[in-house]
Amino acid sequence: MSCNGCRVLRKGGKDDCILRPCLSWITSSESQANATLFLAKFYGRTGLLNLISAGPRHLRPGTLFFSFLQT
Repeated sequence: MSCNGCRVLRKGGKDDCILRPCLSWITSSESQANATLFLAKFYGRTGLLNLISAGPRHLRPGTLFFSFLQT
């Protein structure tokens, strides 16, 4: 099943999706979609996914995504 981030980006979701753990701290599914869209418009879809996957694994579950939204 795809996460809200994958649905918004129209990307086929997988069990090892890198977006799902990044969005887990956002409670509302609509807010998850809005945050993903905002960052995808700023970085581009591929750029956002590459940026998340290039980040250290210990920062991926939420911290990295959270820091993108605060800057």
